[in-house]
Amino acid sequence: MMVPHVDNRRYPSHPIPGVGAIVVGPAGLLLVRRDKDPGMGLWSIPGGAVELGETQKEAVVREVMEETGVQCEVLELISTADLVTLDSEGRVEYHYLLNHYLARGLTMETRPETPAAEVTWFPLDSLPIEEMPIQILGLLEKSREKMLSLTSPD
Repeated sequence: MMVPHVDNRRYPSHPIPGVGAIVVGPAGLLLVRRDKDPGMGLWSIPGGAVELGETQKEAVVREVMEETGVQCEVLELISTADLVTLDSEGRVEYHYLLNHYLARGLTMETRPETPAAEVTWFPLDSLPIEEMPIQILGLLEKSREKMLSLTSPD
């Protein structure tokens, strides 16, 4: 049986390196409502695949700008994770090796990448937790103290 090959990220031949950004600013945490799978319709942190010749930190800055219109400064690596999604027949539909970084938002004005996407700054005590992937909630919980330190005045 032939495996569907919609694009090079779906049903990949090997894991894809990616980055995610926990972007914090005075208004809170920057989140994007995903307009594509995996996780379509859920609020999540901005991020995506690392491009050939690009460092992970460069990928974070680029992805945050592309998805949200926000300029950011990468501060530190927070965690690493595997995102493997199987289809209904048990085949690997998506496989990302993700490094998550803490970043400071340098600009606050947002601009979604596509008309179907949404971008919002959420206060840390008012996150849309019912509409977020459980893995992201766990990541944010582990990073809470560091996030709080970035939202407090110096």
